[in-house]
Order: sequence, then C-alpha cells, then structure tokens
Amino acid sequence: MGSIIVGPRFPAWLRTQNEVEVLDMRNASISDAIPSWFHYDNIMSLDLSSNSLTGNPLEFKQLKHSRTILEDLCKLENLSYLDLSNNHLSGRVPPCLGNLRDLGILNLANNSLSGQIPSSLGNLWQLYVLHLNGNKFVGKLPTSMQHLRKIARLSAYICESSIFDYSVPITSQFPFGSRKQAYDHSNVTCIESERHALLQLKHGLKDESNRLSSWIGEGYCSWEGIGCHKITGSVLKLDLRNMVPLYSDEDYHCTNCLGGQLTPSLFNLTNLRYLDLSVNNFSTFQVPTFLGLLKNLRYLNLSGAGFHGEIPHHLGNLSHLQHLDLGDSYSSPVWNLLSTKDLGWVVGLASLQGLVLFGVNLTAAQDGLQSINMLSSLTTLDLHSCNLFIHPHLSHVNFTSLASLDLGENNFNNYTVPPWLHNLTGLHDLHLGYNNLSDPIHGLFDQMTSLVHFDLSSNRFDASTLKSLCNASSLTYLDLSENILQGPIPNKIGQLSKLTNLLLSSNKLNGAIPTNLWQLTKLQDFDVRNNSLTGVLSEDHFAKLRELKSLDLTGNSLALNVSSSWIPPFQLQEIGMGSIIVGPRFPAWLRTQNEVEVLNMQNASISDAIPNWFQVLCDNITSLDLSSNSLTGNPLEFKQLKHSRYASREVSLSSNKLDGSLKSFPLDISDLDLSHNFLTGHIPQLEDGQTSVVHMLGFLFLNDNRFTGTIPEDLCKLENLSFLDLSNNLLSGRVPLCLGNLRDLWILDLANNTLSGQIPSSLGNLWQLYALHLNGNKFVGKLPASMQHLRNLEALDLGDNGLKDIIPAWIGERLSNLRFLRFQSNNFRGPISDTLCQLSHLRVLNLAHNNLTGFIPHCFNNISAMVSAFDIGYGIYGQESLQDIKGGREFEYYASSLRLLKSVSLSANNLVGKIPDGIMELVQLQVLNLSQNHLTGRIPDKIGNLKQLETLDLSMNALFGAIPESLSDLYSLNFLNLSHNKLSGPIPSGNQLQTLTNPSIYEGNSGLCGKPLPNNCWEHRLPTKNGPIDDDEGHSESDWSWFYAGTGPGFAVGLLGVLGILLFKKSWRYAYFKYIESACDKIWAYDYQSGCCCCCPECLEKQ
Repeated sequence: MGSIIVGPRFPAWLRTQNEVEVLDMRNASISDAIPSWFHYDNIMSLDLSSNSLTGNPLEFKQLKHSRTILEDLCKLENLSYLDLSNNHLSGRVPPCLGNLRDLGILNLANNSLSGQIPSSLGNLWQLYVLHLNGNKFVGKLPTSMQHLRKIARLSAYICESSIFDYSVPITSQFPFGSRKQAYDHSNVTCIESERHALLQLKHGLKDESNRLSSWIGEGYCSWEGIGCHKITGSVLKLDLRNMVPLYSDEDYHCTNCLGGQLTPSLFNLTNLRYLDLSVNNFSTFQVPTFLGLLKNLRYLNLSGAGFHGEIPHHLGNLSHLQHLDLGDSYSSPVWNLLSTKDLGWVVGLASLQGLVLFGVNLTAAQDGLQSINMLSSLTTLDLHSCNLFIHPHLSHVNFTSLASLDLGENNFNNYTVPPWLHNLTGLHDLHLGYNNLSDPIHGLFDQMTSLVHFDLSSNRFDASTLKSLCNASSLTYLDLSENILQGPIPNKIGQLSKLTNLLLSSNKLNGAIPTNLWQLTKLQDFDVRNNSLTGVLSEDHFAKLRELKSLDLTGNSLALNVSSSWIPPFQLQEIGMGSIIVGPRFPAWLRTQNEVEVLNMQNASISDAIPNWFQVLCDNITSLDLSSNSLTGNPLEFKQLKHSRYASREVSLSSNKLDGSLKSFPLDISDLDLSHNFLTGHIPQLEDGQTSVVHMLGFLFLNDNRFTGTIPEDLCKLENLSFLDLSNNLLSGRVPLCLGNLRDLWILDLANNTLSGQIPSSLGNLWQLYALHLNGNKFVGKLPASMQHLRNLEALDLGDNGLKDIIPAWIGERLSNLRFLRFQSNNFRGPISDTLCQLSHLRVLNLAHNNLTGFIPHCFNNISAMVSAFDIGYGIYGQESLQDIKGGREFEYYASSLRLLKSVSLSANNLVGKIPDGIMELVQLQVLNLSQNHLTGRIPDKIGNLKQLETLDLSMNALFGAIPESLSDLYSLNFLNLSHNKLSGPIPSGNQLQTLTNPSIYEGNSGLCGKPLPNNCWEHRLPTKNGPIDDDEGHSESDWSWFYAGTGPGFAVGLLGVLGILLFKKSWRYAYFKYIESACDKIWAYDYQSGCCCCCPECLEKQ
C-alpha cells in the first residue's frame, strides 16, 4: 500500500493479520506512534519509510522459519530481483538458488549465512549484482563464478567474510579493477568504484567522434558531462546529451551520437541524481531495467535516443524522480520506439513533476490516464502522439497543479473536449492539436486566466471558437490552423493585445483583414495562408507591426500596394506572399530586409528583371521560391551561406523567362528548380573543389529549357541526387555510364532530347529508382537485362525511340511494382508476353505502334488495378508526365490527371484473333485502343461492362457482325471510332451514343445503317434497346416478321402446284405453251437504227 493514503492513524486492522510476510506502506501518510502490539517476527520484507512514525526504533527478532525461506524462494522461477540483506538468516545457501536463471540482482548481505558459497550460483548468467558480504562464508570462491560475465558489482570483502584463499583469478572475469582492489578493502573507496563504473560505461559505448576523450586519468569530476558533489566527490550528474547532432555526407548517419550498450556499471553510481542520455543513437536496445535501481535519481532523460521495446516497469521504483522524459525529440537523428501496455508503474513516482511520453505507444494502456491522475505533483505532462484513449470523465482530477499539458494526436472519446479540463485552472500551455475535435469549447477560459499558449490546430472548430477565444486576454500564442473557420476574422481579435503568434492558415476565412488586427503591436508571427481573404494591403496596415518576424499571406485574393520607397518597420525572417498580387514591379522594399531566410513569392504577378541588389539578399536565403512569374534576365548565382540554422537550402525559379547560360551549380543547395525557362548553353561542369560542397544536391530540375551538348559526367559525383530531370532540352550524345553510380536516385527523366546509342546497362544498378523516362530520344538496340533488377520501378517510359527487341518476360516477372508501362513507337516484335498479366498494379499499358504479332493475352483480367477502384495510389512527383491517348489523339497527362488514368493501347501492330473477353472485365478502364490491327470476330457483348470508358478505338480491323446494343451503356464515352471494319446491321442509339454524331465513326462499314450514317435501315427506324419499333399504322416490328416468314413458303407451294398440273395434264400443257408463243410474237423491241424487231430471226441475223 505504498504511496496511497492509509493514515493518519496506524492501521489497527493489521493486528488481525497473522500470516503477513511482506508489508509495504511507504509514503502512506501515517502520522502516529508504532503500537506495542505490532509484532513482525514473521515479516520478511517491511517498508514503512517516508511516513511520520514516532516512538522507539523497532527491535528485530530472528525469523521463526528463516532456514527454509531460501529454499521456498527457489520455486519462483521468474524472479529477477532478490534482496534479503540485513536480516537474521542463517544456515547454508541452498544450491537450488542456481536454478533462478532470470536473477539479475542477488543481495544476501549482512545475515548469518555460513558454509561455502555454492557453485550453483555460477549458473546465474544474467546476474550483474551479487552481495554476499557480512556473512560467515568460508572456503574458496567456486570456479563456476567465472561464468558470471555480466557481473558489475561483487561484494565478498575479506573483512566481512572468512574467505582467505583467492586461488581463482577473478579479476579476469569481473570488471571492477585489479585484484588488489578486489580484496583489499582498505584501498577501496566509493570514489574509486565510481571511476571504474564510468570507465566501464565508456568501454561499452560507441563514440565515433571521440566525445569522451576527456575520460582519462584519476580526476573524473573534470570529465566531460560529469558533475560531482563538492565535498564527497560522488558523481551526482551524468549529462551525455548530444546538443548539436552532426551527420555524415554519405548516408546521413549521426557521427557524434553515442551508441552501443549501457553497461550495468551505472548501478555503482549510487548517488547519481541527474542522468541525460538524450539525442543519441542506442537503436536496437531496450531501456535497461537496472535504471530502476538508481534510487536517488531526480532527473532522467532518454528522449530521442533510439530506445525501443517495452518500457521496464522497474522505473516505477524511482520514488525520488522529479522529471522523466522517454519521448521523442525533433532534433534527434533517431526516434524512440517505446510502448507500454500498463502505466500503473508511474504511480510509484510519487515525487514526479514532469512526465514526457511524446510518441510512446500507449494504445494498449487504456487506463493510462487514470494512473497518471495519481501523480498530484505533476506540473508538466506531455502525451503528444501516444494514441492514448482520453476518458471524458475522471472521478477526480489530482494533477490540478499542471502548468503545461499536451494531448495532441490522441483518441478523444466522441471527439469532444473532456470537461475535466475546466479544473486545470493553472494551465499556461495547452496543446490539443490533431485530434479532429469538433465539440464547442465555450466557457473553457472562464477560469483559465493564466493560459498563454494554446494549440487547437488540425481540428474541426468553427468561427464561434475563434470568437470565444478573443476574451482570453493572457494569450500570446494561438494556433487554429487547419480547422473549418468561416466568415471574416472577428474584430474582437484586437483585444488580444499580448498576442505574439496568430496562426489561422488553411481555413475558409473570407472578407478583409480587420483593422483591429493591425493594432497588435507585439505580433511576431502572422499566418493566414490558404484562405479566401480579400482586399488591398497598404503601408498603413503594417505601420505598428515593428516586431513582426514571419508573415504569410499565401493563397488569398490579396494585393500588396506599397510605394517603391517604402521602408517597412519590421525585419522579416520568413515572407510568404505566394499567389497574391505583388507585381508587376519587383518589390523594392525587399532590399531593406536583411534577415530574410524564407521567401515565397511564386505566382505573384511579377513581370520584371531581377535587380542586381537582390543577388546580395539571396546570400542569406535558405528557401527561395519565385516560380511562375515573368522574371527576366540571367539565372542567379548563389554563394555559400555564411550563417544559417539550416544545413542546406532550396531554390525554385521555374516557369519564368530567364535566359542565358547557367555558369555553375549553386553551392550548398539541396533542391534546385530552373525548369520551364529559356536557358541555353551546356549544363555546367563542377568547378575544382566544388564536389565536396554540392554533395547535398538531392533535387535537380533543368527540364524544359534549351540546354545543348552532352550530359556532363560530373553529375555522377552528386551522390545524394534523388531527382534528376533533364527532359525537353536539346541534349545529344550517349547517356554516361556513371549515372548508374547514383544509388539514391528515385526519378530519372531524360525524355524528349536527341540522346542516342544503347540504353546503358549500368542503369540496372539504380535499385531505388521508381520512375525512368527515356522516351522521345534515339535509343537503339535491346533492353539491357540488368533492368530486371529495378524492383522498385513504378513508371517505365521508353516510347518514341528505335529500340528493337521482344518484350522480355522479366518485365512481368521481376518488375512487379510497375504502374505505367509505355513502349509506344519502337520496333518491338513478337507476341505480347503473358507475364505482363502478373503486373497487378498496372494502370497504363501502351504498346502501340510496334511490330507485335500474335493474339491479345486472355489473362488481362488479372491486372487488378484496372479491375478494382481501390488500387494503391502512385507517388507521382509534381512535374512527372506521360503521353497517352485521349479523345483519339496523343495527350500529355500531368501529375494531377496521371494519378487517375487507366488505359490499354495496343494500336498499330499486327495482332490477330478475337478481342478477348478478359478485357471486358477491366471495369475501371478509361481508354481502350486496339485500332490498326488484324482483329476478327465480333465486338464482345460485355463491352457494356466498361462503364468508366471514355475513349474506345477499334478502327481498321476486320471485326464483323452487329454493334452490341450494350455499347449505349457507356455513359462516360466521349470518343468512339469503329470505322473500317466489316460491321453490319443497325447502329445502336440512345444515351451517350446520341452525342456522338460524326459519321466518320462508322465509315468503311458497308453493312451498317442508321443514324448518323445517311443510309437508313429498311424499317426507317433505328433499333433501340427498349424494344421493337411501331410503324405508322400501329403495326409492330414483330407483326411484319410473321408476314415475311409466311410469304416464302406460300410462294413455293403455289409454284409446285402449277408445275404439277402442267406435268400430268397434257391439254393444259399445250394450251400454256401456245399462249407463251403468241405472247412472244406480240412483244416488239424496236431498234431505232435498223427498224427491225429484236425478236425477228431475220433482223437478228442481219445485225
């Protein structure tokens, strides 16, 4: 019953408990004398510490059953901590203790145990602390103890035992110093043991940057990170926090982070009060359980150190701990991956004032908040991103002393703010962001008069919340970004006179920015980007904002109208004016801003030359975006940053009118985008000594310019390059083989140049590649077999080249992640491999304009991405594009539309056979082009299944039969071409087909009739899907069918009857032929030239 309220009186009910062996009532609020009836002759473990007990100290008698206690404990197989020190145990240590294989600490000190130390203790391989001092052991140390490799503390001092023969060289096995120090108790001091503990700690750590180089010699109090007691010299503080992580150039590895394993030698620092191991890299290791033995700790910080696994509950033994940080750190190279299923252990941290569990997985700890609620001394609680279920009702809120509370990114019941927050009247900082909360919070601030910092970002609060917050006059920081605020910004916002940060981005605010807001003289950060605010901002609006450091107006319908001589009262560090009107002149006031680090004026209607003075300003800018304007002149030249908190910078000048040549690659830039300009000349080589500076270049976009020459091999030195886009230029020559050395490359786009030769096999080394665009060049030869190693490839475009090969089977067998495959306009031959059907994620298949033969595979229905609407999306980068068919023409699909495209184009090949029914199962298909082949058979009736189809081209084949009426079910169809086949019958009508009125759709099919063709069908009515057509007199089509069905047989029967009579009745036969001869004589065919009858034999002979 430790750390719960039992007192103030000594609990009388204990008098009835006759079998008690363990009694823990530490810190139980007992203020009373120990009664005389309190006997503890049978109690094995008694803890009444941290109370207000009075009277004489207790007298201990020997346990009645002391000799059997140890044997009974041997049955506890999972025991890891056994402390029986300072009792009256006697007899021998039972050998069965060696069966407790999980034992880490064994303390039998200061008893009356006798005999030899049992050799079975050598089986305790997990043991790292062993105390046998203060007993009556005799004999030698058992040799089996050399197997205790993890031992960090051994107490078997000669002055406290009767062990005289040290024949075993224990110093080779136990890391506590020389042999002399092991047994010469007079020379062993606390200081020496702590020095050795520190050296053992250093030995177990990985220290690449030699941060612990000062850890030598005797005076450890002067070592880096060590703090000692001024009188005793005991280590009180161990601070190994990595203040400024440094990273390697190659793999972004933290070079000055400590790593390795923490040794149990830390347990020897018995007086340690402060331990900070944060922002290091102990990845793959768990938080050591022995930290729970450092009973004097007041401060423990393991944040951002890479620890993972379950948090050991042993930390709950640190009853004096005041600050515990197990969370993540944004500045750390690796994050902790910690979790716990039960937070009950925190109840033991009775003195805790600060608890930081940022990022710790508390999904399974559903009662976590209830346990934390027991910590009445808490002033800081950080549970950000813990996936903790927030109970709306707590029976009693104990942590009313909280000054800072962070519950961001958790699971709130019914997405509502818990009412117990009203009781936390002393809060200064409150973070509730990223919780999707929507419940109104009116009245929350009635008693929170001390609230200074409030974060409500990424929820669903409306404008009423913002209005209610205008009464919180103590606020200095307010974040309501990414909510659903509508309407104008309230005028009452001017009441928040202490406000320094106002963040309202990504809402639906409209109207003009209120005048009162510009009176907030302490405002430092004002962010209203991505709203619908309107109006013209003049110099007067900013006149009182002298402390402003960050201003973001991006994505509104605002215009900045200031004079060219305006000198702002502020010095901005971050400027966001994208997609508002700043131009047409280049803003001259920027010349006065000497502290700018971030400048965004993309799409700001600037049509001007870049002034010379701007070059100087750019030397300090870490993020520059002037894209989508009409800037003219030469591209900027960037010098290396002199002083910056950023390691690299980003520059985008794309979509302007810059011309001239690029003289060199800008220094220390990670992202460079100069695409869509009029740059000429060669892509620059790296200058001597520059390679080490531009190694950080990861994104290089030079596409859509007029660069000439070859691809420089110097680009191969940019080892961190992830995106390389040189498409749509005038580059020629071969692709450098060394491009295969860029192992981090994700996107390689060399499309639409005049590159020639074979595709280099070295590209098969780009294992990270997921998009390869080589289309629109002059490549020849076969596909290199090494490309089958590109397992991550999702887009492969080799169209419009001169490649001559079969379609390799490994494309379907090895490149299983492909989503876009385009081989159009090459010389691929042979059949279409059935292995392509294994590409279940394929969204675009374009093999048009090749020399492919054979049948269309029947297994296309295995391409699930074209069957299901729930295929995983493709990570397309912003400038990626792909050519495909739309409306019967080549169309350039860009990122936004490419994500939705699903298409099959096999046109202009030599394919034969029928259209397989499997294609009719591709119900998500939008484009189907099988034209210009030798396909036969009928159009499948199931074509009506392709409800998403927008383009259908089956022209120039040998298809026959009627057009299926189900074709009219294609409601999305906007392009259709069935021309030049052998189709016959009436053309279906109705629905979407009524809008496709161009007769050329059906031309070249002589058997077709009906609209939109000029030749109507025989019944003058087009067949419809809804049933037969009635004629003008009300007779249905079925009536006429019966009439025609009877005419043929009737005629045959009548003719047979006449011929039968002539055959069997001679008088009828003579009369019939006489009549025929007479009729012939009366028929004259007059020839106007000869004047003779055409039937007269004489005339015929004369002619």
